[in-house]
Amino acid sequence: MAEDLSVVIVSWNTRDRLRACLQALPAAAEGLTCGILVADNASADGTPAMVRDDFPRVQLLETGANVGFGRACNLGAEAIGGRRLAFLNPDTVCPPGSLTSLCDHLDRIDDAVAVGPALVDRHERETACWGDLPAPWHHWRELVDPAHAWLPRRWRDPGLGRTAESARRTPRHRDPATGALAVPYVKGACLVTGRATWERVGPFDERFFMYFEETDWCRRACQDGGRVYLCPDVRVRHDEGVAAGQVSRFSLRQLQHSYRLYLAKHEGPTAVARTRRAQLWQYRWKTLLQRLTRGPRTGEYALLAALQHEDDLTPTPPTRAEA
Repeated sequence: MAEDLSVVIVSWNTRDRLRACLQALPAAAEGLTCGILVADNASADGTPAMVRDDFPRVQLLETGANVGFGRACNLGAEAIGGRRLAFLNPDTVCPPGSLTSLCDHLDRIDDAVAVGPALVDRHERETACWGDLPAPWHHWRELVDPAHAWLPRRWRDPGLGRTAESARRTPRHRDPATGALAVPYVKGACLVTGRATWERVGPFDERFFMYFEETDWCRRACQDGGRVYLCPDVRVRHDEGVAAGQVSRFSLRQLQHSYRLYLAKHEGPTAVARTRRAQLWQYRWKTLLQRLTRGPRTGEYALLAALQHEDDLTPTPPTRAEA
């Protein structure tokens, strides 16, 4: 008989964070029969040995190479057979009952194709957990009103990821039974869907090595009339661990590459050119403001450099030092 929930976690050199993630899962899925699979992308930090020694009931799938997040998720979903699927980042810590609650929301909302929680950092501050579908005008909005102070309120929320509180403030469909809010997509750090939905929609597009695979999948999942829901009353800790301005060069290249791939796939090649133009103006303006105010350098400097050198946007497999 199929388990109630299958949890798939992709790991690459995240041994210590993965250990904390795995330790929290039995309580997080309390009341459910739950199978857990770690898809390890050829970690060199002892992750596979840690999983085998410390978590013998966890299924370990060694991919043999760093095949990317989307492909590793797909391989994991094929290898484990629960009625629902939860995709987790290894740097998440799910509180007691959180996965059980997400599954309950998924079952109770008739048109739900996927659900996700509010994400918080280790200090319980909300972080980005959902987003609008990418569009060039989001960058123009950031250009004309970087502080979101002048534009009308309905235009203020940035388009590339918002908190649960921002979702509450933005007019949108709310499920009356659960209070969950319909959003364009939830972050793949914690995403729960049904096995039947996964098989109908299809797996993650493996051309996205990392970034935007969940945005693409949620968009495809909603195309037949379903909705993705954010569950603000369910909170999951997400220790991304990357401060602004300290993002790796590979990550910046891959972010831009996946962004362009998404736009080309769903909006066509002209959208790629329009978005690049809007990004250039946005990042030029932000870096100028930071220079004038002598503020700290943030990721905009690196993004501007990457956009101005097209070759830097062609991703290559990361080295351990780059990730």
